[in-house]
Parts: sequence; C-alpha cells; structure tokens
Amino acid sequence: MEDKRYYIDSFPYEIELTARICHENARRLLEKYTKEVTIDEFTLLDTIIARPNQSQADLARMILKGKAHTGRFLMALEDKGLIERHVNERGGKLIKVAEVTPKGMEFYERIVKCFKPDIEAFEQSISKAEVEYIVGNLQKLRNAMEKVSKIVFE
Repeated sequence: MEDKRYYIDSFPYEIELTARICHENARRLLEKYTKEVTIDEFTLLDTIIARPNQSQADLARMILKGKAHTGRFLMALEDKGLIERHVNERGGKLIKVAEVTPKGMEFYERIVKCFKPDIEAFEQSISKAEVEYIVGNLQKLRNAMEKVSKIVFE
C-alpha cells in the first residue's frame, strides 16, 4: 500500500494554521480597543520601540514584510503622529530611522495596558516556560527554513 502524505497533515501546515489563529486573535484584540492603527502598523510600532534606530530595510526584515509595505506602514504611522523619521549616520552611511513620538508612546502604552487581561488569561492556559520553549524552537525552525530556502524579506 502506498504511503500518501498530505500537506494538511504536515508540521508546516500546523505552523501555518497556528500563525493564522495568532494573527487573527491579535487583529481582533487590537480592534477591540482601537481602530486607529492596523495590526501591521501596531506590530511595526512595537518593533520600533523594542529595537530603536533601525533602517526601513532592517524593520522590513524584522517584521517579515517587503520594504515597500514597511514604507507604507511607516508613512501611516507618521501621518497619525505616532512616529517621526529622521536621518542618522551608521557606519559612515546616512540612514532614515523612525522614532516614536510622545503621542505614539502614550498610544502604545494605553493599548498594551488594555491587552493585559487577555494576556493574563492566556498565561493561565500555558506556562511561561512552555511559551519560552515553543518560541525558542520556532525561532530555530524559522532560521533553518530561511537558510535552506534562502528566503529574504527586503
């Protein structure tokens, strides 16, 4: 008898389904508290806060979006007064970096505070150690897949 393998029964598909659920959950959670930004814009705002002084290309790689998409998200955040962009020097090169404005920081902190009960409810269903274990293994898997597949987001 032939051993049939289906994509829907595979490990990558389980990861894809989990990613979709995570993205939809985050989108719904954000929309519960604000319609001012999209989930992609909020993710970028969070990235700018967590990893300051990055170029647009650096940010694109971090959020796994193309440079053009990242540019549109940056423009939207800038138009909303949540970030400002300016030129910095890095390694003898001039790069444009985004910085969160006081309005952007206030907005971010307010939204994160709203998320707290939902995050606490999640943390009751899975331990911090389990989350750290899963995240570490997902990072290993993603890095291995990027290396083998030569996938680059620019």
